[in-house]
Amino acid sequence: MKPKKILSAILATVMLTGMMAACGGDSNSPAAPDTSGSTVSAEDASTQEEYTVKIMYFGDATTEDTNEVAAKLSELTKAKYNTTIDMVRVGFGSYKDQANLALNSGEKLDVISSFGLSAQTMMAQNQILPLNDYLDEYAPETKAAISDLDWQCMTINGNITGVPANIEKASAYGLLMVKDVVDELGIDWESVKTLEDAEPIYEQVQAAHPEMYMLVADFGDIRRPLCYDPLGNDNFGILEDPLTEREDLEVVNLYETEAFVNWINIMYDFNQKGYIQPDAASSTESANSLLSAGKAFSNITNIKPGIEAEWMRNCGKEVYIAPLVEPYSTTDNISLRWCIANSCEKPERAMQVINEMYMDPDFSNTFIYGIEGKHWEFVDEEQGIVGYADGVEAGSTGYSNLAWGAANEQIAYVFEGDDPNLWKELGEFNETAPPSIAKGFVWDNTNVLTEVTSCTNVLNKYVKALQAGALNPETELPKLNQELRDAGLDTIIQDKQTQLDAWLAENR
Repeated sequence: MKPKKILSAILATVMLTGMMAACGGDSNSPAAPDTSGSTVSAEDASTQEEYTVKIMYFGDATTEDTNEVAAKLSELTKAKYNTTIDMVRVGFGSYKDQANLALNSGEKLDVISSFGLSAQTMMAQNQILPLNDYLDEYAPETKAAISDLDWQCMTINGNITGVPANIEKASAYGLLMVKDVVDELGIDWESVKTLEDAEPIYEQVQAAHPEMYMLVADFGDIRRPLCYDPLGNDNFGILEDPLTEREDLEVVNLYETEAFVNWINIMYDFNQKGYIQPDAASSTESANSLLSAGKAFSNITNIKPGIEAEWMRNCGKEVYIAPLVEPYSTTDNISLRWCIANSCEKPERAMQVINEMYMDPDFSNTFIYGIEGKHWEFVDEEQGIVGYADGVEAGSTGYSNLAWGAANEQIAYVFEGDDPNLWKELGEFNETAPPSIAKGFVWDNTNVLTEVTSCTNVLNKYVKALQAGALNPETELPKLNQELRDAGLDTIIQDKQTQLDAWLAENR
C-alpha cells in the first residue's frame, strides 16, 4: 500500500484523536472529514484567474531550495486552484522582526505564520484579516476538522484570527541533558525533579568537562519551568495555580509571584557558580548549535511525544529529559496559527491554500520535508517513515524540516527516529493534559496597546538577564516591577481582570 493511501486511511483516526483532544478535549468536535483532497466547493476552482499566494514562515533554508519547494507545491495548487505558490523562509532569530516589517510595509504577502507574534496585537494593529467570511466557503474541511474549543481559542471579539497549527497543545517542561556525558559520569538523571536538583550534577559535569556550559539559552531565551496561565502570550497579568478550581480568579503580576522569584534566585545562584552560559541573555546562538558543537550540557526544553528524537535530529546528540513541569493546557497553547495578511489582495485564494496546508498530505509533506531525493527519502515506504536524502544531514540540508511549524504535521510522514505511532501519542498527550480553569478565555488588548508597548520595552531591559541569572534579583527585580507599574502594568491587569470576569460570567 502506498504511503498516501496509508495516510488517507489513518487520517480520520489521527485527526479525531489529535484535533478533538485540542484544548483538553471537546465533546462537540465534529467528525474528521474526508481526506482525499476534495475541492473546497462544488465549482471547478481550477478555472479561477491566475493568482500567486505568497507564504512567509520560519526556519533555516536557502532561497534556491525554498523556491524549488514552492515550485513543487505550485504543481498541486496550480492544478486545483490555478494558484502559484511563492514562499520565503526566515531564520528563527530574525523572523519576528522581518514578519512585522512585512506586515506593516504593505508589501505583497498572503499567508503568514504567527510564530513569535501576538495575534491580539496583529489584529489590533490591523495586520491580519478575520477569517470568518472565508472559512465556510473556501476551507470547509479545515473548519470542520478543528474543534469548537480550538476555534474559541482563535477568536477575539468574534473575529477568528487564524487557523491553529495541529501540534502539541499543552505545556510541559524538562531539563535536557546530553546522554553521552550522563552515561560517562554515571549520573542519575532521573533523580532531577526540580531545577535545584541539577546543582550537584552541574558541579560534577563542570569538573569533568570544563569546556562545556552547564545550562544554555536558545537565542538568548531560557524557558520558564513554571506552571501558570499567561492569559495572553505577553505575560502581563497571569493566573497562578491554573488547575485548581475556585470561585474568584485573580489576575496577578507574574514578576511578583513566589514561583518566579524562587526561580530567578536559583538562576542567579547558578550564574554566580559559573553554571550558565556567560552571554546567555544576549546570545544569538541556538541551543541546537551549542549542543551540536559540544559546548552545552543542558537546556530547559518543552516536553512532548517525540521530543528526544527531535533534538537528536536537530543537534545530532542523544539526550535525556527530566520532567520539571507536568503537562497542562491553556488558551495560549493554541497560539501558533496561520493567518491571512491584511495586504492580501485575494483572501479567498489564501484561504484555499491554507485549506490545502491543513488537509492535503502531499502538500504537507512537501511543505515540511522538501523535495524527495534531494532533501528526504523513504526509510520505510509502507509505514510512511522518511529520513534525510543520501548525503544530507541536519546541518547540511538546504531546507530544514520543521514538522511542528506546518499547519498540520499529523497528516505528514513520520521522520526516522520517531515512533511510528507518534501522531497517535501526540493526540493522547493533548487529550490527557488537564486544562486551565481559564481555558478558552482570549484577552483583547486593544484598549491598552500603549501600556503593552511600554511594558514590553521595560521587560526587554530586564527579563532575559534576570532569567539568565546575570542580574541580582534582590536589587534588580524591584526596579523591574516599579518600572512596569510606571509603564501601566496595573492598567493592563485591571483590563484583563474585567474581561476575565465577564468571560467567567458567561462560561461558568
